[in-house]
Amino acid sequence: MTELNEAYISDLRQAVVKAICEVSAQRQQSPSADKGDTLYIGSAEVCQTLTILLTEFLEGVPGLDTPSEVRRMSEVVARKIRLGIGEIRRHRAETSGTPLPSIIIKNN
Repeated sequence: MTELNEAYISDLRQAVVKAICEVSAQRQQSPSADKGDTLYIGSAEVCQTLTILLTEFLEGVPGLDTPSEVRRMSEVVARKIRLGIGEIRRHRAETSGTPLPSIIIKNN
């Protein structure tokens, strides 16, 4: 597998988080996303947005032409999410950190 550019990944991650905060602040009619005030971010909407973006990016990946190839790629993504959550939780346990407060509101 090709070596990933960690600096590029970090820049992308920061840009996505910044965009989420800016849009959330704008929708709350808050003057700024960086003033230290409580910023309410729709967890369900963010998850849905990230899922849509990931789907749009992956749709164009060469070699995802059959349902089994798509399933394989979905399993790889799911595994990375599971491992990432585990890594974050281990880090929090080592540093006595707490997770960001999140509330998931399910639409029925």
